[in-house]
Amino acid sequence: MKRLLLFPMIFAFWAFSAVGAQAEPVNAADIIVKDGDSIVLNGIEYRMIGYDSPETTNVPWRKVSAEEKLIGAISKQRLSDLLREGPIDLKDMPCSCSAKKFKNGTCNHGRKCGVLSVNGRNVGETLIVEELAVPFACGKTRCQKMPDWPKIIRAQFPPNEPRQ
Repeated sequence: MKRLLLFPMIFAFWAFSAVGAQAEPVNAADIIVKDGDSIVLNGIEYRMIGYDSPETTNVPWRKVSAEEKLIGAISKQRLSDLLREGPIDLKDMPCSCSAKKFKNGTCNHGRKCGVLSVNGRNVGETLIVEELAVPFACGKTRCQKMPDWPKIIRAQFPPNEPRQ
C-alpha cells in the first residue's frame, strides 16, 4: 500500500515545485476563475495540476450534487480571493496525455496545464490545506482516477446521527 501512495506523492511534490518551468508574472485582472482548479488567462483556458477541486456545474461524465456544487463554489471564490493577495505567477506545465490525444487536440479537453502561485506559494497547496481541494497526481501520459467527490464530502460532513 505504501508503494502505491509513493508515486502520487512524488509527482504531487514535483507538480507543486514545478522544477525547470519558467514562471510568468500575471495580472489578476486578466484572469477569469472558472472553478477551483481552472482559469482563463487572455482567452486561454488552463487546468491547474497537482490538485483537484469540486465541480461547480454538472459535467458530461456525471451528475454533480448540490453539496459538491456548493463546495465547488466556495473553492472557486477562495481561488478568486487568493489572486488578490499578492504577485501572481503562472508556470506552463506539460499535460499528462498520450501522443494521440496531443495530436488530435483532445488532451485535457483542449486546455493547457499550469501551476498558479500567489506570493510564491502554489494555490493548490492552500486549497488542499483548507479542504477545498485534494491532491491529484498525474504521470507522463495519464492521470490517476478522478477523486470521488461525493465520498469525500460525506467523509468531511457526515450526516447527523440521531441522539439517544
